Amino acid sequence: MTVIDTLIRDFNFSDAEKARKRMQRYIKMYPENDLHQYAQKIKREEEIELTKIQLRKELRSYPIKSKYLLEESCKIVNDDRFAEEFLNGQRDLFDKLISYLNGNRLFKLYNNDFRKVKIADNSVDVIVTDPPYPQKFLLLYRDLALFAEKVLKPGGSLFTMAGQSYLPEIMNLMNIPGLNYNWTLCYLTPGGQSPQLWQRKVNTFWKPVLWYVKGKSSRWLGDVVKSDVNDNDKSHHFWGQSLSGMSDLIKRVSRPGETVLDPFMGGGTTGAVCLLALRNFIGIEIDKEAFITAEKRLKEINRRITKS
Repeated sequence: MTVIDTLIRDFNFSDAEKARKRMQRYIKMYPENDLHQYAQKIKREEEIELTKIQLRKELRSYPIKSKYLLEESCKIVNDDRFAEEFLNGQRDLFDKLISYLNGNRLFKLYNNDFRKVKIADNSVDVIVTDPPYPQKFLLLYRDLALFAEKVLKPGGSLFTMAGQSYLPEIMNLMNIPGLNYNWTLCYLTPGGQSPQLWQRKVNTFWKPVLWYVKGKSSRWLGDVVKSDVNDNDKSHHFWGQSLSGMSDLIKRVSRPGETVLDPFMGGGTTGAVCLLALRNFIGIEIDKEAFITAEKRLKEINRRITKS
């Protein structure tokens, strides 16, 4: 019995012939490498593919009326990372998705100052927001940190964008007990529409996203977020974010079925992405005109995705 035959027997591959051919090619290309380790890799890939099939099958067993929600949820469970995390025992990811699809959805908008809105303590998974950058608004960052420490679940995260001009002051203001600075993400905004900061003599093609955690985070994520080239959408708000960039950010920092809150909702781009990506959403906006624009936009998206 050859080494390959032994590995096929020991690992009990679901597609033994395919595994055999892969190992034969591998040993020709890398005769000095550990074939047993490569066989483990093949087996893991098989397990991931079988998990995807299992999860898609289970999804289709639920009476999901919306074609959009069903198709999007199938895309979610068909992602290698989702299936691998499920295999690693993080089954609550799938449970949250099923709960969301079964109608346990949260979509709430408030036209108010976020400091006056009653949000239950320890109820929010992730805060993603983009406060105003001018110097006169700096104290909002401290209020945001205090708010986040109150409403986030233990281990929950705050991701807040910030202008580079006053980063030292902002980080000092956000230094409060119970909310820990974790990292700074780079949000790339490529293209020819970069803001020109005349007082600093800078054309900027990126912005910081400060990551704070209530306690300690158990999540891994890449620290570069990117919008499409020249995707500079200001149609809903003067300081609006692009759908492509916000979509990249939301999908990195949150999971389907989780609750995302934006206390500076503006034109509603964060909410639009959350609804389309099967996240619960709470949006707060103090400006009446901006709120009306966002509310109309988000209610139409919600109607479309749930009734399609």
